[in-house]
Amino acid sequence: MKRVMVKIGKMRKADECVVYSELRNGLIFIQGDRLVAMIDPESGKTILNHNTGSSYPTSWHLVGNHKNTYSVVIEQDLIAEILEAQPRSGDAIGGGVYIA
Repeated sequence: MKRVMVKIGKMRKADECVVYSELRNGLIFIQGDRLVAMIDPESGKTILNHNTGSSYPTSWHLVGNHKNTYSVVIEQDLIAEILEAQPRSGDAIGGGVYIA
C-alpha cells in the first residue's frame, strides 16, 4: 500500500500513514503508528486523533467521546497528496491481495 507523511493539527512530528480506499460517504480514512483520521476531500475538514493512548490507533479512536479527538481543516496540497496515494483498482495491497 502507498503511504504518505502527515503532520496536521497539534502534531509535533509527522507520521507515515496508510491511505485506505474511499469510504461510501466520500470520506478518506488514513492510519499511522500514532495518527488516525477521517478526511472530507471536498472541504478539507478532518477528524483526527494522534494521541490515542494505544499502540495501534483505529477508527474507534474517532467516534464517541474519546478525549483526544478533534477537528481541523487541512490544506488542499496535502489532500491532493493523500488522494494520489489512495489505492486504485488493480493495486496490490499486500499478501497477494489486490483492489478489485
